[in-house]
Amino acid sequence: MAKLLIASLLALLAPAAASAAMPPRPKLIVMIAVDQFSAELWDRYRGSFTGGLKRLDGGIAFGNGYQSHAATETCPGHSTMLTGRHPSGTGIVANEWIDRATGKSVYCVSVPGQPDADARGPQNLRAETLGDWMKAADPASRVVTVSGKDRAAIMLAGHKADAVYWWNDGDGFVTSPLAGPATPAVTEPAARFNADVLARWRAAPPALWPAQAPASCTALARPHVFGSFAESGQIPPEFAQGVTDKPDFPASKAFQLQLRSSALFDPLVADFADRVIDGMKLGRGPATDLLGVSFSATDYVGHRYGNGGAEMCVQMQVVDAAIGRLLAKLDSLGVPYVVALTADHGGTDAAERETENGTPAQRVDAKGLAAALNSALRSKMGLPEAPFIYAEANELFLRPGFDPALAGPVTAEAVAWLRTRPEVAEVVTRAEVAAVPLPRGGPAALSHAQRFRESYDPERTGDILISFRERASIGLPVKFGDSVAGHGSIWDYDRRVPILFWWPGVRGRVRAEGIETVDIAPTLAALAQVPAPIVDGVCLHRVAGRSCR
Repeated sequence: MAKLLIASLLALLAPAAASAAMPPRPKLIVMIAVDQFSAELWDRYRGSFTGGLKRLDGGIAFGNGYQSHAATETCPGHSTMLTGRHPSGTGIVANEWIDRATGKSVYCVSVPGQPDADARGPQNLRAETLGDWMKAADPASRVVTVSGKDRAAIMLAGHKADAVYWWNDGDGFVTSPLAGPATPAVTEPAARFNADVLARWRAAPPALWPAQAPASCTALARPHVFGSFAESGQIPPEFAQGVTDKPDFPASKAFQLQLRSSALFDPLVADFADRVIDGMKLGRGPATDLLGVSFSATDYVGHRYGNGGAEMCVQMQVVDAAIGRLLAKLDSLGVPYVVALTADHGGTDAAERETENGTPAQRVDAKGLAAALNSALRSKMGLPEAPFIYAEANELFLRPGFDPALAGPVTAEAVAWLRTRPEVAEVVTRAEVAAVPLPRGGPAALSHAQRFRESYDPERTGDILISFRERASIGLPVKFGDSVAGHGSIWDYDRRVPILFWWPGVRGRVRAEGIETVDIAPTLAALAQVPAPIVDGVCLHRVAGRSCR
């Protein structure tokens, strides 16, 4: 009886103890995304961090966070972070999908009905974000996002942002009136920053990579052949040398191609975020503000070089330092703030290096597979044209106007053909996915069908969904600029990401349980005392304590 009484008293005291570590109501919430920052990378480099990632690791650190859906790409992943919804709720099922009426590809942040194909905005996003909730609760809240990618900035911003910035090759940081206000107060700071940067670059061409890398990174430097493209594996990469002697190099395609996948790109984003914080006076208004910053270079480096070489080793040190500079800026404001950090998806190394290191992997020509399937179906079934359009998320869409009477037989024949292929692990149809109930909880234990279901949208999901075998690298690189490695699978190396919460004075805790990126928005809403709608995620009591309702 005494033990029961003591246990009851401890249970009553636990929330109070937790709440003692809670921050005051923040004046600024900061959502940091590191593109393609898998939990595998986090685990591998965690002990080497000395900057921002080390500081955030001292907060409430979940090493088993999940982008629990199947569509592990940039746009879907960013869409989950501040909406609390899976892609099945955000409608952002992939970076691109096929319009069933036209057969044309639809980019996730393209704007329907706009004659300008380059128009960008959140119109395809079917959910509201934390920023939208904050603006509804108090219109004085400001919502600002910055990223190296348009889709990352827009997905974090939502529908009512005050300023949405992304890097546009050759132009610098830009915005769009379809994504957020494009008033002089928004566009002029970007124009001044861009002019300053380009002037410095023309006066003294920038170093895209450090001249010397840490010894731990140079130890990884060795040549590889990915597909038919040979990489030196050295720092700095050979292609980065000699390109900046062109008079127009800041706007040249060659320079921009290298810039995104270099050690210069994330510091550039951090510098601009610093400028935006001051220009918008974030955290110093009458209400709580929201800043979203998405660092994109880890993804570009992972695609261009794989994540197992010297290039990614250097990039980890660079993004650690960039986040450290951002946190130092936040410290200087003298206001209470809260930071959350996660990734939009993970990634795997290039198949060739995975195999060299003892992990079975293979390179897959997904577009070639789709072409071979179409050829086989035409031959066997006497079809006048190819029945399927391949979409980048390893989905197949029946062509517009395809005979409905043949849709069922052709789909069944295609599934049977695909299941004979050695590179294919699993094939499901849209009807099979639609029949799966939406799962609740347990992100690590979701079946493959449930992972597909969390990415399902009745209008935007393909007719056939393909899962390639583990550690597959999609594509056949032949030159610099081609992707040698990537992501987008249902496997945990693409789904598992770190999720970190930090504020000044936080009591550091490492949590082993699995949580989801959809839990971030309701948790931050609770800390900001902002009402949140019912979403797929839950408020994390381990973080927000009694603030959760």
